[in-house]
Amino acid sequence: MEEELREKIRAEMEESLEEEISQKRRELQQQLEEIQVLWRAEATVAARAEAEEQVKKTQEASKAMRMEKLTESVEREKTMAEHEKLMAQLYWMELKARQLEEREKEMKKRNELYKEHVSKLEAKCAKFYKVSAENFQKGKEETLKRFARFNIQPLCEDLQDQILKCYKENPGRTLTCSGIASAYMQCVDNAKKDKLTTGG
Repeated sequence: MEEELREKIRAEMEESLEEEISQKRRELQQQLEEIQVLWRAEATVAARAEAEEQVKKTQEASKAMRMEKLTESVEREKTMAEHEKLMAQLYWMELKARQLEEREKEMKKRNELYKEHVSKLEAKCAKFYKVSAENFQKGKEETLKRFARFNIQPLCEDLQDQILKCYKENPGRTLTCSGIASAYMQCVDNAKKDKLTTGG
């Protein structure tokens, strides 16, 4: 009887101990699972933070690279704009230089034509004044011979002497004497008109 009681007590104690051990095991398992969940959460947060930091660094590096490329592009565009501006200025300077050169050539050509025209005009005037002076001198001599017995005062004698003197002093420059010649011709015309008017 005593032996049965002892066995029963031992069985109950073993059962109680096993139940307690099972309870402790379940508690430890639960704690372990909670720790694992916490660890996973912390690991996830850390991994996420690391990933976010990596993304941030990548974005910053990408932004810096874009800014660098943008700066290089702006500088390149600026350099190209300055180059194009200088090329345009050079083009206009060359164009103006060519225009000025053409204008100088045209002015030189006109000057040569003007000199040629003046030379021809001087030659014609010289010939005309020479013939006029010779005819006048011839007429004067014939008139003096014809009317030698009369004391006749030559027409515009003072201007005539000035013309002859001017031609002698300015050979090849007949235009210099054109003023005196014009005055002389006007004087002769006036004298002829007066003579016709007075009947002398």
